[in-house]
Amino acid sequence: MKKDIVRLFEGYQHFREQYFGEDDSPFAQLVRGGQRPKVLMIACSDSRVDPALIMNCEPGELFVIRNVANLVPPYEIDQAYHGTSAALEFGVCVLGVSDIILMGHTQCGGMQTLLEACPEKNGFLGKWLDLATESKERTFSASEGLSQKEKVDLCGHYSLIHSLENLQTFPWIADRLNEGSLTLHAWNFDMTKGILEEYDPQTQVFRPLQNPSFVPPPPPPIPQEETSPDLAKKPEQQVLFQFME
Repeated sequence: MKKDIVRLFEGYQHFREQYFGEDDSPFAQLVRGGQRPKVLMIACSDSRVDPALIMNCEPGELFVIRNVANLVPPYEIDQAYHGTSAALEFGVCVLGVSDIILMGHTQCGGMQTLLEACPEKNGFLGKWLDLATESKERTFSASEGLSQKEKVDLCGHYSLIHSLENLQTFPWIADRLNEGSLTLHAWNFDMTKGILEEYDPQTQVFRPLQNPSFVPPPPPPIPQEETSPDLAKKPEQQVLFQFME
């Protein structure tokens, strides 16, 4: 048996030990209660970027759609097969998720293929990457002086914004956005730094993701001078206090 398959089998054994075996095990609870995720995440198929691993999620927390370059097509009514659109409809209309997160990443192989190679237009990959043609054109028009790696990452940013716009073409997403029962997000994972960035539609800028519930800890107490109470707060200590606030 190939060592890669053996590795999977060992992982499977560990999974059973962790999630099965008891009546109140995590998976037993999911089986009894069904899946009720509140977050739908559209991520890339890249083997290095696992949304559940990055977000430290347990089974049942995320409804995940993965495809090459985390692309979202526009809403279309025809007789073709639409895997991403069908999964979107299931997550929004059946599961009733409250948030949709687009999660891209740096060094995306799909974006690199789009910029550097010319996939066969009659093939599945070439047709799929056509969805990012506008992002490709925007990258070429704004990438003077950038390295190829920077161009790939810039194209990934443009693609996230374009997919965010495409999401809003689905009527059952637009309706829920208007009702306020659904929120859209665009995040980008920097694999080099291990940092998530969030797109701000108001400023049209990607910024490091901030925890909305995070409250900064209070500054440490300023040590008191035993010999001279009047000098308990030195000037440099006061500046430090103000900076940390």
